[in-house]
Amino acid sequence: MHHLARITAKVKGKQYEGAMIIKAVWQKEDLPDNDEPEIIKENRKMLVCKAIYHGESLTVTMLLNYDGTVKKVIKNHNEYDIKLCQSFTREDVWEFVDSVGDTNPIHQGNQPVVPGLLLMEYIKNKLPTSVKKLELSFRNVIFANEVFKLDIDGNNFKLWGKRDFVTGNFYE
Repeated sequence: MHHLARITAKVKGKQYEGAMIIKAVWQKEDLPDNDEPEIIKENRKMLVCKAIYHGESLTVTMLLNYDGTVKKVIKNHNEYDIKLCQSFTREDVWEFVDSVGDTNPIHQGNQPVVPGLLLMEYIKNKLPTSVKKLELSFRNVIFANEVFKLDIDGNNFKLWGKRDFVTGNFYE
């Protein structure tokens, strides 16, 4: 998963600053490796790219120019005072983005947004190793030190705190 995140982080440029992942699909696929992300679709508002490495693929859909919404959420996120089982520190966020080469400014500063692919990696590591496909839909951003819980019900899951962050399903 980490190498796939590194490949998708190669999508760089001013137009991608502030981009927010809204959907990510990981799956086992027998495709040849490619060290560069494949751009499947791109326009002023959306980017879909795919990374392939060692029998796994990751397809990511991102909203572009989404920076204003993130700033609005940042202003209000301190009101959440919930004690659940997990959170990522800002050091966790910085370590992840540094290791994959993600330069999106929303992952910097004192209140960084937790990268969607870090959340995907966390969820994937909580599922059975027999999982062949994992689909996530991102509902809200999670900030460093914001607590959350992962609930798994059958093949569905939800990562939540005071609001739903990520929902999805997996296939074995």
